[in-house]
Formats: sequence, structure tokens, C-alpha cells
Amino acid sequence: MQVARRIFDASRKGQRIVVNIYSATEAISSNSSEKTRLTLLLAHANGFHKELWEPTLERVFAHKSESWYIDQAIALDSYNHGDSAIANRSFIDSEEFSPWTENARDILAILAQLGSSRNIVGVGHSWGASSLLLAEIMAPSSFANLIITDPVLHSGSDQSANALAKLTLKRRYQWSTAEEACQYFNNHPFFRIWDQRIIDLHLRYGLEQVGEDESLILKCRPSNESAVYSGSRDDSPHAMQNLAKVQCPVAFLTGETSEQSPPTHIARITENMVDCRHVVMDDVGHLLLHQDPDRTADRYVEFLDGFVSKKPRPTANL
Repeated sequence: MQVARRIFDASRKGQRIVVNIYSATEAISSNSSEKTRLTLLLAHANGFHKELWEPTLERVFAHKSESWYIDQAIALDSYNHGDSAIANRSFIDSEEFSPWTENARDILAILAQLGSSRNIVGVGHSWGASSLLLAEIMAPSSFANLIITDPVLHSGSDQSANALAKLTLKRRYQWSTAEEACQYFNNHPFFRIWDQRIIDLHLRYGLEQVGEDESLILKCRPSNESAVYSGSRDDSPHAMQNLAKVQCPVAFLTGETSEQSPPTHIARITENMVDCRHVVMDDVGHLLLHQDPDRTADRYVEFLDGFVSKKPRPTANL
């Protein structure tokens, strides 16, 4: 899998969105004209970053489908996360409230800059998943399909977001050395249940060096992560209440033990969607992508198979 970096204009003047564009290492086969060409646009969870998609993408790219192939997978860092946070630091340093519609508008801005000639499948996790739904609600037919992984969809009366916002501000976010950070993430109960590849990627790409010494700090500051939790107040309910407006085929993947997106809740709120499939992955929670990226990838492949099987096969131009 090859990777290139690109910077897009955000929806707000002066801000930038940094993305990684992944493509297959192997040359596209000669019969590719008979297959559906797909572009994936990937939006991460709150507090994380684009590189955490890599183990899942490696496995998806390695899959040899007879009906589709991935031309590119575009993983973004939301405006106040990862490398985008570094690019936008002057805009976000005093941020206290981050509406989820801002993330959705940035996604639509990226789509506009990509052009309309692509068959785009949106793939999102948690906040990123909810942002993709909001983008499709705001601009119908932006996506050919959506893969929605454990989205955060709650009513306005949900108090968990406020609790998470306050708790996040108390989270440790700075370490004296890389070794100290490594010990912290590998031993902390919250992180040590993750796949080791995810932990390693978070250590490599989720932190930045500050000052002249060896100290490291999270690229996504606790204040920015907290602002996103606070921003769920209006926008998460809006997404949930307007799911029936999503016209493209959607596949939901939720963790069996997820507290953010209990499977019974997702099953109930998606009942009236036009074209919807819901799969529950056992033995994982809300961060299923981090706990088991390989099984997550396998479910994504199944979803892509299902999406493409509903479409007419392309014909070669002879």
C-alpha cells in the first residue's frame, strides 16, 4: 500500500485539511475495466487521526475482488486533529465548542475539490461516522454508499457528552520522552486492549515534539477533543432524527459491547432508512476499529461486495 499526502482547503477561509491518499502497491490488473472502481473517503473518531485506518486499509487493499477495486482511499485529519490541527493551530487554540456540522462541511469541501467523477464510499468511525451522515443529509447524493462504524447518535437529553467533555480536559496529554509515552500507552487499561499496530501508529503519528527537548504532546489537544464532545449537543440529535433522509445504501457496523452505540439503539433508529444493513461485531466495543482492525476490514469487504452487487456491471469501451 502506497501513501501520498495532500492538503485541501477547509470550508472555512484560511483553514486546511491534511489527508493521506492510499493506493495499491500492485499494478491494477488488465481486467479492471470490468470492475467497479471505488474511492474511499475515511473520517476518524474524536481524539484520533488518519493513520489509524492503515491496518484496516492494508487488509481491504489485499482483498482480491472479482467485482470491484479501490482506486484510492483518502483518510482525512479533521480540522482540529492530527496534522490538520498543526496546520490550523492559530484557529483552534482557544476552541471550546466544535459543531459537528463543521466536520461535515469540511468533508463536503473535500468532495467538491475532488470533483464529481468518482464513485465515493464514505467510511467513518464514531464522530467521523456521524459527520458523514450529516454531510449526506446536508448534500444528498454526495456519496454512492456509506459505511457507518459505531456512530454517535443520541438525543439532546444525553448527558454523557457533557461528562466526556469535562473528563477529557483532565486527560494526560504530554510526556517527557518517547519512551515514557510508549510505556504509558502500552500499559494504560484504556489503550492496552487495542491491536498493537494501532498503539504503535498512535505513538508515531498522534504526537508531536514541542520545544527543543524530547517532550511530546498530543496533536489533538484535550481542549479540542473536549470541544467536539460539546459540539454533539445539537448535531448528533439532528443526524439521528434525519436518518430517513439518507438515500444512498448504508451499512452500519457496531460493537457488541458498545456503550456509545448499543446495537439495540442502532437497530431501532435505522428502522425507517431507505436502504440499510446493520451488522454487530461480537467481543468488541465502541473502538472496534482499534481493537480488531482485521475483522473490521473483513466486514468492510462484505459491505463493499454488497454495494457493488446492486449496481450494473460497467462495460468496457472498445
